[in-house]
Amino acid sequence: MYPLLFSKAGLSLSQISLLLAIWSVPVVLLEIPSGVLADRWNRRYLLIISGVLRTLCFTIWLVLPPLFFVFALGFLAWGTAEALSSGAEEALLFDSLKLEGRQEAFETIYGRGMGTASVAVALSCFTGGFVAHRFGFPVVLLSSVVASLVATGIIMGSNEVNLYKEGRKQHSSLYLLKDALSHICKKRSVVYMVLLLIISISLPGILDEYDPLVASSYGLIATYVGFWTGGRYLLESLGAFFARYFSGKRAHVPALLCIAGGTSLMLYALFGQVFFLPFYFLFYFFLSSAGVIQENMIQQSIEDQGRSTIHSFISLATDLHAMLVFLLLGSLISIIHIILFIALYGVLVSLLLFFGQLKIKT
Repeated sequence: MYPLLFSKAGLSLSQISLLLAIWSVPVVLLEIPSGVLADRWNRRYLLIISGVLRTLCFTIWLVLPPLFFVFALGFLAWGTAEALSSGAEEALLFDSLKLEGRQEAFETIYGRGMGTASVAVALSCFTGGFVAHRFGFPVVLLSSVVASLVATGIIMGSNEVNLYKEGRKQHSSLYLLKDALSHICKKRSVVYMVLLLIISISLPGILDEYDPLVASSYGLIATYVGFWTGGRYLLESLGAFFARYFSGKRAHVPALLCIAGGTSLMLYALFGQVFFLPFYFLFYFFLSSAGVIQENMIQQSIEDQGRSTIHSFISLATDLHAMLVFLLLGSLISIIHIILFIALYGVLVSLLLFFGQLKIKT
């Protein structure tokens, strides 16, 4: 509900876009150091610290006045939390499975995890919209504080698994960085996978920041905005759950899913009537499936390199890309122009990468 919180506080669309860009600043600065730290230190500890910082963000928004710099301060804490957890989560899961000889199950389990997470967010959107409308945003923020504390407590009960740290202690951080970067850039097939993840698959994460504003543009009250956003997360959940049925072990499948999703979003942007709303939500469905499949492909391509460090390079590029896109979107005059830009951009990039992958195979 936080885009509506910003809007209610009197912030313009340009200011909201600037806030989202500020969120990315600590992610950009800390992404690589935190990735190296996750491979050389303790992934579980980083996830705990991340949970504490996320809790701090919602606490700041709860207790301080609703001003631009207060929202920016909270986003700095949230962005730092994101940098610490990015890569550590996926690496901890993959290494835990690999330790049991079950790494081939990563796509299925990761997809189920992402799908379940989306269901949880959908439920929070359904209740959040109602609570915001009935009791006000402070109650929503308070529940966010409690939820973040609970999540932090849960990760405290997990086990630390770090196969890279156990097997490659003799190497320096500089070697770790070079090894990770070499893995990303050495093979053209990996380069195309990474570019699709950075550009096309990241677009739902950009559009969803404006999603409540899209819903409110139809004149919906906060309760129904919550249902709108929750419904979109349910589609993301279905996409994650169905990812394993789409994959088929073919490298070009994620690009095709991105093209399908971008085309669906373009149809909604061009026509805009309520009848075309399903195409808007299908964008999230297709891109969610593509994200799960592509994450699995990248994890499976990693042999003895630092998983968290590789993921941090990808996340850094993703966040730099997001910052540039947010700044571009801030210059657009309406929500529908933002949607159309994202759709066209996603389709064009995905087409280029799709044909690039076909060229490698031939």
